[in-house]
Amino acid sequence: MKLSSLLACAVVFSGLGQAIPTWPSSIDELEDVMFLNTGYKSRGFSSHITPCEFSEFGAGRQTAAEWLRIGFHDMSTTNVFFTPHGGIDASIAFELDDGENIGAGFNTSLTTYSGFFNSRLPISDMIALGVYASVRGCGGPIIPMRGGRVDATAAGPAGVPQPQNGQGIFKNQFTRMGFNVTDMIQMTACGHTLGGVHAGDFNNIVTPGVSPNDFQLFDTTTSFDNDIAVQYINGSNSDALAVGPSVASGRNSDVAVFTADNNVTLKAMTNAATFNSMCTSILQRMIETVDPAVVLSDVIQPYEVKPSGIQLTLLSGGTQIQLSGDIRVRTTTRSVSSVAVVYKDRNGAGSTSITTLSSGTANGFDDSFSFYGFSSNLPTDSSISSFTVAVAYTTGATQTYDNNGNGFPIQDLVIVQSPQSCQRNGNLTVVAAVRGTTTAPSLTVEQKVARPSGTPIPSLVNATVAMVAGASFGPYTLYSTSYTINSTAGTKYGVSSGAFADTFKNAADLGTTCAPFGSTAPNSTSSSSSMASTTSSSSISKSSSATSTPTLAVKPTVGTYSFQGCYTEGTGVRALAGTSFYNYTDMSLEMCSSNCAGFAYWGVEYGGECYCGNSLDATSTLAAIGDCSFTCPGSDVEYCGAGNRLELYKLTSQVSSSSSSSGGGSSSSSASITSSILTTTSSTSSSTATTPTLHIVTSAGLYNYMGCFTEGNGVRALAAASYPGDSNTIEACTAACSPYMYAGAEYGRECYCADSFGAGSAIAPDGDCSMTCAGNQYEYCGAGNRLSVYVRNGTEQQ
Repeated sequence: MKLSSLLACAVVFSGLGQAIPTWPSSIDELEDVMFLNTGYKSRGFSSHITPCEFSEFGAGRQTAAEWLRIGFHDMSTTNVFFTPHGGIDASIAFELDDGENIGAGFNTSLTTYSGFFNSRLPISDMIALGVYASVRGCGGPIIPMRGGRVDATAAGPAGVPQPQNGQGIFKNQFTRMGFNVTDMIQMTACGHTLGGVHAGDFNNIVTPGVSPNDFQLFDTTTSFDNDIAVQYINGSNSDALAVGPSVASGRNSDVAVFTADNNVTLKAMTNAATFNSMCTSILQRMIETVDPAVVLSDVIQPYEVKPSGIQLTLLSGGTQIQLSGDIRVRTTTRSVSSVAVVYKDRNGAGSTSITTLSSGTANGFDDSFSFYGFSSNLPTDSSISSFTVAVAYTTGATQTYDNNGNGFPIQDLVIVQSPQSCQRNGNLTVVAAVRGTTTAPSLTVEQKVARPSGTPIPSLVNATVAMVAGASFGPYTLYSTSYTINSTAGTKYGVSSGAFADTFKNAADLGTTCAPFGSTAPNSTSSSSSMASTTSSSSISKSSSATSTPTLAVKPTVGTYSFQGCYTEGTGVRALAGTSFYNYTDMSLEMCSSNCAGFAYWGVEYGGECYCGNSLDATSTLAAIGDCSFTCPGSDVEYCGAGNRLELYKLTSQVSSSSSSSGGGSSSSSASITSSILTTTSSTSSSTATTPTLHIVTSAGLYNYMGCFTEGNGVRALAAASYPGDSNTIEACTAACSPYMYAGAEYGRECYCADSFGAGSAIAPDGDCSMTCAGNQYEYCGAGNRLSVYVRNGTEQQ
């Protein structure tokens, strides 16, 4: 595989052993994808291969086997006698039409990996991670995983071993790769314990119409085990590359490989422990075959404690900074009773404690994790420089994690202001607070752009945009700028000034309205779950009774809505999935209620997040009332939920959304971003909110609804690009697919694009596309093996 052009921004890793990384680390993105398979903040990588025999592309395929296979094919054209000699470098993305990489699995694997691809996670690392995941997910051993590979930008030389090759050719090819005869046998057996051969690709190896779905397995199981060796040695062999038509056609390549040492290695592999040990070693060597210019990281181990989503936000008035985020704690061997964040001020002095609340749990193949959320307002004049994490375990033991003696660092010179930033109709507006710098800040944008050659992996296109100074608040000046983006899907942005930066933000996480930055400080000094000596159960007594003097208490009613209790978020889904908006500076119960007019439920979470819906997800459960302990930033006498906790209200009577009974109209104040980031506008409305209903979206932007379509026969109906995500809607999907003729939403959270349909895709009844969109419960987004398809400009062509 040709490493013809190393990416200019290649990350250089150091070290060869196993070590817990120091945060932040260059492998942080890879570590999340590797270990967070299910649950809170999961990345969902393993869902494509769970269970082991699963394929989202229909019967007769096994995605885990395809992931293992692409790892070998990408590596196998390596030539260790030349520089650069290639290796795992994703050059296979440019080699799909060279006749050596036959089968749909290579394209679909790369398409899946492209959904995770970004500047911190190259496709080549995803290919290696796919080997790790496929083996472990199918019951095999843990293959040690390192990061730091560099993607090639062009095809490499030919040389993938082919089934018709003779034994001598195989030996020479593996020698070229850097492996001996024993290695060759081990790698082949470990690779052929999963999957099989498709008659449609190799009809001179598998006779069409004989095997189920024309797919003949290498052995009689779909799991990662040593049956490939046992059955071959015992003579009960069903390996299509050893028996059957492959013998007559001279393509019984497994026989040529296994007999290269008179079956000595394969006989040893009939012992299960020996098989796993050999596979661990040889597959690690396979995925660590890289060009000498690439330095891989240490073997990746999960953090014991890892910050997640840590963010500073300058609050209105500029006298306070909000610190929020989650702490991820590994709970594989120990259970946690409490977690505290202990921070130092800007000058490295002091020791202030912030307690946390449980946000959720997550799991990997071998590890479990718990997340603990927090939000606290800090004085701007003292701020923060770093923190440590104090964990108390249920055994009574306590431990302070100090990031390998460095503390977990936080810079406060450049702060992206998410509440004041937004994206709408392709326009990205970003506001940042910058403290005391002579270097003007700039916006950086990273977008995924489809390659014109049809290669399934996109290219990354970067842009840098100057920002314009606005008003100053205390030591901070607000800067803003706008930039046109093709799609929010996969788009990252950030702000940098000199050596300081706040980057790698998801454009898709921004709302569609930029909130103004207020000149008045928020009423409350802290919206943390608990500060200093205050316990997580809250030292303030929560009461629903009214008094003559307003005090912090549960509000029993807000307009026509009544308090239902403190509720958890759903398991892997939002408790209220209708719509949402955020305002971390001025949120109040009244603000959320007004924005959710027409919905049956609404709730406030994390102090500044408002969610609406017509139903409460079944996995959302009633929690202790004291769990909802965050004070509303816009009202110091109201509670606004907490981390993973909703202050929930339900409609008690149907009334007009108008707040005025005279004149038939109502006046309201709404915020919008204009040339000034401190502008508010007024609007008048006489309309009454209507309850949303589940429907087929007939048009979205430049796209019109075309119908409900099946997937293709063994191929994707729309295979050029994919954008899976839990915020998927028809509008988001068509925006992501703007370079293409067709956009299709499938299985609620999946979005596919192409300029033509794959073979076998056919129109189906509209009723077959019955799943709601992950990001909007009132829109249909296909179903299993069904796509809600949209065509640009109404040009219905296939």
